[in-house]
Amino acid sequence: MTDANPPSAADLRSPDLRSPGLRSPGLRSPDLRSPDLRADSRADSRADSRADPRADPRADLHAHNPRPPLLDRDVAWAGGRSARELLILAGGVALCGGELLLGGPVDLGNLLVYILATLAFAARVYFARAAAVGACVGALAQQWPHLRFGLERADIWTLGVLPLAAIALLASSDLVRRFERDASRHRWLTNHWAPYTDRQTRTIRWSIYTAGALGGLLDHILQLSSRVAVDFVPAWPRVAMIAIVICAALLVLGRAIGLVGLWLTCVTVAVLITPHAVAVERWFFTGAPLPEHARALGGAWHYLSPALLLALLTAITATPFVLRLLGRVLVSAPEGERAPGGA
Repeated sequence: MTDANPPSAADLRSPDLRSPGLRSPGLRSPDLRSPDLRADSRADSRADSRADPRADPRADLHAHNPRPPLLDRDVAWAGGRSARELLILAGGVALCGGELLLGGPVDLGNLLVYILATLAFAARVYFARAAAVGACVGALAQQWPHLRFGLERADIWTLGVLPLAAIALLASSDLVRRFERDASRHRWLTNHWAPYTDRQTRTIRWSIYTAGALGGLLDHILQLSSRVAVDFVPAWPRVAMIAIVICAALLVLGRAIGLVGLWLTCVTVAVLITPHAVAVERWFFTGAPLPEHARALGGAWHYLSPALLLALLTAITATPFVLRLLGRVLVSAPEGERAPGGA
């Protein structure tokens, strides 16, 4: 005899049946070696979406707006790309051409970055949009400190016009869906950000933006400080740069442990750079002589306070995510590991 009222799929996913006391010992436990914040409910919603496409809220971004904005409409001859994407690709090609054709020596590093970024965007690599925004944020962070020398030493185009225009073009919910939320177009390239929620992905992106800009400032600080005749230039800015690159790569690959590394790195940078930033600001506003400890980085004095602000902003942005991640690790650990010796 069968039950007249079998449990529904929603009942089987109820919190009571998923409580630790009723969990089967044969079920797979979280991998504590590479913890992340992929929510269990995320897997349930994806399973429901495969059964019923209408259940996926991202199945049609413009479900309630049959006519999307002009820039977000697909261009028939562009292989499913929107007008906004074509404008961004045209801008990337223009940057590459300008680096090659305009007067002056060609910066091979910049040219390589422009080419790779344009190709990644054309292939719709899932992190390409975020990388482009991060590059613009980094450009602003490197240019705005020059305002302290006066507008006559600032380039208005690189100071704000080009980076801000690019950010405005890239800051589109339609592009976020196409690049970071939808499945990858290529079998060989998995979208490692798709399992995360929108809020978690936003935290990852903003942490990469600010930490990447911090890494760029640390590189400039080292270069400028090495030109000043001092006996000692500290090594911690270079170590922090390497740590930021590694942690950002982990986040691009979907490993949330990279956010913990960014948090630790930025907190350390904030602690180490604060005495230098305070000393140069006192010198700038009062004319007081620089103390001995601040002269090592004094050649890059205008970058020290922005670097401190970026380090603090990255740490503040990542703190809620890190706390939830550590909470999941502690909750998932065996009772004996959480409370050695017992209560």
